[in-house]
Amino acid sequence: MADIIFLFFCYFLIVFSIIGYGKLFRFFSLKKNNSDIEGLFGLLLLIIISYLTNLYFKHGYTHNIIVISFGLIIFIKYLKESLKDLKIIISIFSILFIGLLMYKNHDDFYYYHFQYTLTLINFNKIFGLGLLNHGFRTPSSIFYLNSLFYFPFIKYFLLNAGAIYLLGFSNFILLKKIVNYLKFKKTNFIFFLIIFTFIYVNTAFYRIAEHGTDKSALILIFLLAIYYLESINLKTNSSPNNIIYSFEKLIILLILIISLKSFYLIYIIFLFLWIFELRKNIFSKKIILKFLTNRVLYLFIAGLILIIFTVFSNTGCLVYPASFTCNENLQWSIPLEEVQNMKLWYEQWSKSGASPNFRVDNPEIYVSNFNWVSRWFQNYFFTKVSDSFLIIITISFILFLFYLDKENKKNKVYSKYKIFYFFLILLIIEWFVNHPALRYGGYTLFALCFFIPISLYLEKLDFKKVNIKKRTLMLILITLIIFLIKNIDRINTEYKKYEYNILSNPYFYLNENRFVYDKKLKKIDKKNNKHFLILNYKTVEEN
Repeated sequence: MADIIFLFFCYFLIVFSIIGYGKLFRFFSLKKNNSDIEGLFGLLLLIIISYLTNLYFKHGYTHNIIVISFGLIIFIKYLKESLKDLKIIISIFSILFIGLLMYKNHDDFYYYHFQYTLTLINFNKIFGLGLLNHGFRTPSSIFYLNSLFYFPFIKYFLLNAGAIYLLGFSNFILLKKIVNYLKFKKTNFIFFLIIFTFIYVNTAFYRIAEHGTDKSALILIFLLAIYYLESINLKTNSSPNNIIYSFEKLIILLILIISLKSFYLIYIIFLFLWIFELRKNIFSKKIILKFLTNRVLYLFIAGLILIIFTVFSNTGCLVYPASFTCNENLQWSIPLEEVQNMKLWYEQWSKSGASPNFRVDNPEIYVSNFNWVSRWFQNYFFTKVSDSFLIIITISFILFLFYLDKENKKNKVYSKYKIFYFFLILLIIEWFVNHPALRYGGYTLFALCFFIPISLYLEKLDFKKVNIKKRTLMLILITLIIFLIKNIDRINTEYKKYEYNILSNPYFYLNENRFVYDKKLKKIDKKNNKHFLILNYKTVEEN
């Protein structure tokens, strides 16, 4: 029992530290109080700090205590200001804590997530990590965030907590927006889209162990869509300051999304689309000057440079596995032929041409000219994609049941969304042609394609004689209950299967003997007598 209390205590210390770092947003933003995005901004600052400090320091106990303590000091300084939101935040993270109680982590956790994080804890910057493990070639910011959660006594057992903090502060944004819409009695399509997102994220992505490096990014893409649509639809956002605030939120979300997986760099298209939509308001000397002097923009650029540098220092490529961005002449570079083979492997895997027990004979032929489509439909579409559609349709049906009423009357409304929706369709086409696995954006793209039209339909309804507040709060409560029930059932299953008892030992399973360091100083360049540190992980077979 003492262990679970201690885990809960450490878990919340980190929450408060993140809030503390989030308060520093006031020194970057024009707006001094923007509490909805502060949690995610705090996570972004911690990620950037982690990238920077690992250039010189390992993320051991001393480093992490200093970093987290600094956030706690700021949190205490602004405690009075935070009290209004603190009740909601504590409630959210108390409910989400059950998601952290797991015996088994994501399948990739032991393959490279944990190993990469462990490397950050034990060493400062090492060039050429991609030579050790395929997973090390695609580093994610969530590894750098998790490396800050290594503390005395708790040791490794919060190194999977990054996903739950991203989910928690995303939930805070969604709930705060819902409360504000209800407060001002607004029921536009964005309001319903927010409710759709909250329900979908917390019911479809309830297993934190399955988030990996993808689902956290997919949750943030939902928020990106919401902030984008709010910005181009609300008349109040035509003022210079509101345009800048919207810009800040978009680029904070974008850098977080890209940092989680560099593949999601494609979503920067929505920033250019946003600039196009608001071009009449943006292209003035006054606003352009505000853009160019905006501190959040410089933080975005700094974050982007750190992400690219990290991939480059691991692989010799600016974007892995795009071979045209690689320089194979560097000491630590991955050979171009291997980069191209890995690109083919990722495409083969996403198109159902590979699994743990299966490989197609000719992957080059399989992935070309849509030869993969029939097998993909048989083995992937009619399992995972169809299941995802079922969840989306069920959520849509439930919202209709809750909000449709004989008192509803139809109104004429106009919303600016068509260009966004068009690009959404283009992204689905790109997804299907190149990497048709739901984890590579499919979950969010399909959900938005369903939720936006339904939200637009609901926007046309008149809710003056309908208690929309009561119905919305009931939906939120049901969603949270479903999240709890599903996780309780998961823990019960793990108890039966693995004898996982959260009261006696709430930590995930970890055999520390599996991860044995073998440090070798390998001579790379005999002529110039240059040396390079290679870190190998030996896997010891479990009994």
